[in-house]
Amino acid sequence: MASKVITAAGGIVWRKAGPKGSGGLEVLLVHRPGYDDWTFPKGKTDPDEPLPVTAVREIAEETGYRVRLVHPLPEVTYRVRGGLKQVAYWIARTVDDETDFRPNREVDQVRWLSPRAARKKLTYEHDRRLLEAFEDLVARKSHKARTLVVLRHAKAVGRDAWDGGDLDRPLAPAGHDRAKELVPVLTAFGARRIVSSPATRTVQTVDPYVGATDELLELDDRLVEGASAAKVERAVEGLLGTKRPTVACTHRPTLRDVYTALGIDGPVLSPGHALVIHHRKGRVLASELV
Repeated sequence: MASKVITAAGGIVWRKAGPKGSGGLEVLLVHRPGYDDWTFPKGKTDPDEPLPVTAVREIAEETGYRVRLVHPLPEVTYRVRGGLKQVAYWIARTVDDETDFRPNREVDQVRWLSPRAARKKLTYEHDRRLLEAFEDLVARKSHKARTLVVLRHAKAVGRDAWDGGDLDRPLAPAGHDRAKELVPVLTAFGARRIVSSPATRTVQTVDPYVGATDELLELDDRLVEGASAAKVERAVEGLLGTKRPTVACTHRPTLRDVYTALGIDGPVLSPGHALVIHHRKGRVLASELV
């Protein structure tokens, strides 16, 4: 009989240590009195909750820190009472220095430690292996990766059912529902720059996130369906050049040129889904579907 799979997510949250970051970096550990262990913040997914959303929610609940996800880490799998636990992890950065942590029955201590001190403090071998993977990424400076979310617009009204111009074709009801579902996903990756093709269906896909965050919406006609490969390439160069986590909403036919400009062989995205690109100095370090 197959073991029940329990999904969870969390992260290794890091910050610069010492005055103006002069003391290297520190990672955040939590102590759980129920288990009397030291581990990284994590927790089980809620029903139908995307893993990145679980990660930022659980980190906030256990530590009081709001974070954004920076780069994926290896999945950790281990046996627990009742089944097999699969935990997705990311490198994460705090959004600000504020925390509203209060000791409670689940977590009674949080502590910032150097990686060396954390290795000694961690209770579980799988956490120490995860820390090693983090340190390998730090050595390559991948923990400072920038984020670009390449988003295909959500489901639109069919061309045959629309009498107006194609640029004005709106989202279908299911597309509007998906656009709302994207808000916590984009929040998990800390999107602060929102760029869209000027088509109504792409604008409506990011509108709920823009409304929830008060971020400005930039329209770029180089991301419109039918734009030349050269224009798409110039748009992507601009997207990679910004430090702020960025989302770019475009069309299925345009994705091929976006991937070419990124130098990757990317997937065909379903409507309202995205490929999260983690990059540094113009080079793609990792990617993941959301």
